[in-house]
Amino acid sequence: MTFYFTCVNIIYCSFIKMEGTIKLKMFDEELELILFDNFVTKSSIKSAFFLADDGIIRLSYVFNGKKIVCGMNEQGTEFLLPNGWQTMEFLVESNKAPSRPSTSFDIAGPRKRQRLDPECEPLPVDGDLISRIIPHAWFYIKEDNMKRSAIPVTKNLAITFRHGENKELMIGDIVRLLLYQNQKINVATRVVLINETLDLIVLQSDIDELCDRNLLLEAVEPKKGMKYIMMGYSVKYEKTTHISFSTGIIVSDMTSRMRYLGSSGSFKGDSGGSCWSEDGRLIGMQVETEKVPHTTDNNGRPASPASGGRCGIIPINKIYGFIVEFLPPEDDVEYNE
Repeated sequence: MTFYFTCVNIIYCSFIKMEGTIKLKMFDEELELILFDNFVTKSSIKSAFFLADDGIIRLSYVFNGKKIVCGMNEQGTEFLLPNGWQTMEFLVESNKAPSRPSTSFDIAGPRKRQRLDPECEPLPVDGDLISRIIPHAWFYIKEDNMKRSAIPVTKNLAITFRHGENKELMIGDIVRLLLYQNQKINVATRVVLINETLDLIVLQSDIDELCDRNLLLEAVEPKKGMKYIMMGYSVKYEKTTHISFSTGIIVSDMTSRMRYLGSSGSFKGDSGGSCWSEDGRLIGMQVETEKVPHTTDNNGRPASPASGGRCGIIPINKIYGFIVEFLPPEDDVEYNE
């Protein structure tokens, strides 16, 4: 299963719930679409605005100045809406303009917008990059049936976060990992290292391989101003969570606590999320987020599931020294003197 969010022309639509209907607005045209659940199908959006069947679209929303891309079901036919979607505004982007000239970008052209601070400006999600990193999406499930991220760093080592519910894990405990793209693949790992300072748990598989690359050695160090994409599990739908992608920029140098600050923010389910550079190399793991107040609607109910502002990212290259003892020995090489 691969998600493609390649965007050439951008079409903005807003969604507002009105007694069981969603109001879609594209430029000067407004339409209403009936929804019966917390998802909207791609075909409904395409037919409403006469978008081509082969057009690529994505659905997103902005919170705290950050663009959050809605996840999809495993078939890639439905966009999964976050909690509180009834009071939120969504954006639809497509690589093809509607077939009617009155709303085509070829005639109207893109709307001008005010220049934004780079830290707050929403960044596009690269579909080709997603297709490269999603094969490395592993997770584990606890009693609440919600997915938690596990990041493979070598063929038989993975990492996850230590805080919160994972405080109960001890050395030797078994954690079963599932591959998101093929959830029939189930790998037994055991906890081999816990580091409270880094908020880190290292998991090891004795038999099965978690990835075909050494992501640890390929990792690149974060730099202030670097763009990145975070892969987590923050889309809640049908009593579980699904994969999600958020973009951001590294906005600080490394702190005294060995964290970099990223602008992507964090939602519930993003803890332990993997962060990747624009060229598809692992840069770190998201472990914490700034606390900001929830927004509420007119009835005082939460209007967003967001759990914080800027996020803290542990750089992968700082983890290497802690897990080197679990790496396989290198082959001896003879040298001529």
